[in-house]
Amino acid sequence: MISRPDSSAATRRLSDLRRSQPGDATLRNLLGILNAKLELCANLPVFEWEASSEGWTERAAAFRLLADAEQRSCSDVIEQLQAHLEQRAATLGSPA
Repeated sequence: MISRPDSSAATRRLSDLRRSQPGDATLRNLLGILNAKLELCANLPVFEWEASSEGWTERAAAFRLLADAEQRSCSDVIEQLQAHLEQRAATLGSPA
């Protein structure tokens, strides 16, 4: 099973970041994707367990593969978000 952080705290932090940058559509989009992926990453292990407990071993294995792929994808989104925030900070911090 994947250990997961408190999803309400993570959602609250994402919402705070989203509100602090209202004019940045790219930031909003990255945060929206990240939020959806975090929720899916939290749910897929549950789906795997349910399928396994019902005897659907092939479906459980499929959920495990999906969970692994989503974790990699989530990491990619986090990297893009970090790069975006760094570039945005550099742009806003530079003299005009």
